[in-house]
Amino acid sequence: MKIKSILVDDEAKSRDNLRVLLGEYCQAVDIVGEADSAATALRLIKQLEPDLLFLDIEMPGGSGFQLLQSLPANRRFEVIFVTAYDHYGIAAVKACAIDYVLKPIDVLELSGAVEKAIAQIVPQQENSRLRELVANMGKPMAENRIAFPLADKIIFALPGDIIRLEAAGNYTHVYISGQKKLIVCKTLKEYNDLLADKHFIRTHQSHLVNSHKITAWIKTEGGAISMEDGSQVPVSRQRKEEVLKILMK
Repeated sequence: MKIKSILVDDEAKSRDNLRVLLGEYCQAVDIVGEADSAATALRLIKQLEPDLLFLDIEMPGGSGFQLLQSLPANRRFEVIFVTAYDHYGIAAVKACAIDYVLKPIDVLELSGAVEKAIAQIVPQQENSRLRELVANMGKPMAENRIAFPLADKIIFALPGDIIRLEAAGNYTHVYISGQKKLIVCKTLKEYNDLLADKHFIRTHQSHLVNSHKITAWIKTEGGAISMEDGSQVPVSRQRKEEVLKILMK
């Protein structure tokens, strides 16, 4: 199981170093975002809903402690402080950090901190997903809901409510009517297989759209379509003829 993580440090070199060490020694950590300030980190936390935050303390424009104070007390992620200053230990504990790693980073200390975090995060993920599954067991199977697993829950949606899906590496961005964008740890191909017989069209290698949510064909080079949510989705030259045939039906 992957642990969605965000790196927060105002020094790019420090983030680079931490990213390399995590990639080599802590492969359960999946870095989904990086921030160079408390303000940027706050936006990413709300958007990406991470499991784990690697957080520097002293940063211009707001410290790591101030960032945590600006968040709800019942935050759903763990924190590992990564700092060059060794006099913050007690304060870090009071801030409910899972651990505290000093720069320059010792690989054993980093690995130990990540293991502590995983021991806390994985049971939380499993319990949350189990609750979601139990809550949805009573829903009629005829509804054919599609499951979108997030860090702390699973969202179920009817295919007819899904506007479009967009590939983002090993993730998929999902746009559903009346909801914020979901970032799901599954590839677009997996959802293409699930939705192929439910009026969805693969317009491009990175785009899968609900044909019932298309509002216009845009005559550009290669072609594009407008969607119900106001977005424009490209149509690749290889798929243009196929897409037009489907739309003409």
